[in-house]
Amino acid sequence: MGAAADQVAGEERRTVLLVEDDALLRVSAADHLRGKGYHVIEAGAVIEAATVLSSGPPVHLVFSDVDLPGATGGLSLAVWMNIHHPDVPVILTSGVRAVMPALADQRRVPFIPKPYDFEKVAALIARVIAETSLSTKG
Repeated sequence: MGAAADQVAGEERRTVLLVEDDALLRVSAADHLRGKGYHVIEAGAVIEAATVLSSGPPVHLVFSDVDLPGATGGLSLAVWMNIHHPDVPVILTSGVRAVMPALADQRRVPFIPKPYDFEKVAALIARVIAETSLSTKG
């Protein structure tokens, strides 16, 4: 098992909401995270993600693409999360070169550029969940 799986082992199973409109990438990333021990809920658009967050099981982290179909995208979702679910961390990703510098340089929301390595994503998710767990306990 890798470090991310070791982080999940022995704790309650953490739920990750994966918001990605590219179905192949979403399924691949979800499968990898499930292999690391996470419970993964998949959404293809912000409206689906908001429905899960409003009426679904508790979510420990949201991993979202920035460029999503519909009137709102991943940045809007991150702002909405900060207002409605401030204790749930968000990690953003994008393959759009124009947004990468701005997102990579800010510190509030972790960002990982596409194409990404699934192991790096799993490690970042484990780290962010661990940091969030520590900050809510203290």
